[in-house]
Order: sequence, then C-alpha cells, then structure tokens
Amino acid sequence: MEGGAGVRPVTKAQFYAAIGPLNVYAQIQPGPYPYTSLWKHSNGSGVVGKSVGVREGGLVRQEYYLGDGR
Repeated sequence: MEGGAGVRPVTKAQFYAAIGPLNVYAQIQPGPYPYTSLWKHSNGSGVVGKSVGVREGGLVRQEYYLGDGR
C-alpha cells in the first residue's frame, strides 16, 4: 500500500465497512500535516488502508483509501 500502488479512494462508510470486521489498528505516521494513519493487521500481515487529514478552505476532513481487493 505504501507509495500509493494498488490504492483506491473510498467513502468513509466503505472504509469502515471493509475494516470493521478485521483485527486492525491505526498507526499514525510521523511528519508534518497532512496527518496520515495506516491501518494495519494486528497479526503483522500488512496494511489494509489509510486515512489522511485534508485541510480545505479552513475546514479539515478525512480521505479514506483501501488496497486492492477490499
């Protein structure tokens, strides 16, 4: 999933519907804004998705992404 390969944007509802039944945790990535969380399998098998904070016109919102096959 890193580097954007095999990643597709999804809605918030699609994102949580896909990761909800999985045993995952959010790992907040270090660095400046935009803040990014990688959602990883607890068993260490890889990244399921990511959420990214986006600032537009003074408002902050989240963008959601899932890897291929989700």
